[in-house]
Amino acid sequence: MKKYGFGLILSLVVLLLLLIVNVQVYHNVMPLNAPIIFLTLHVMVYRYLIAEQRYGAYVFFVLMVGASIIFSLPEFTHQQAKDKILATYGPELELTIQENLPLDRNEVWDPFAPNWGYAFLGTVPSSEEHTSLLFIPDTGKMVEIAP
Repeated sequence: MKKYGFGLILSLVVLLLLLIVNVQVYHNVMPLNAPIIFLTLHVMVYRYLIAEQRYGAYVFFVLMVGASIIFSLPEFTHQQAKDKILATYGPELELTIQENLPLDRNEVWDPFAPNWGYAFLGTVPSSEEHTSLLFIPDTGKMVEIAP
């Protein structure tokens, strides 16, 4: 375990930061499958490549981990989604947050595409109209779910 310790600590710190960003900024829609796989592999890669002093290969692997994290970031944060909805439907719309809703991704497999979308319930106080909206975080498309 001692040989894997530092690589394990590095992977756990990065994973913890990713989980915090996912919860705070993206409200749990960030697809973390690929980064978690790479961070798991990092523990072993660190142990063997650093011990053999193959720093170039290790830097390449770290760049791959970074690329998987960057590709996993959705295009829109939760706040950006909220701002875009308010810009489209008008500032008089009052939004309340609902739970995220699953997206239908059967057409093509993409490990970096979110499987969840931001769901909002909107109310216009002057007319008492209600609307439910689904915001797709990787395309920015808004869909009215139910009036």
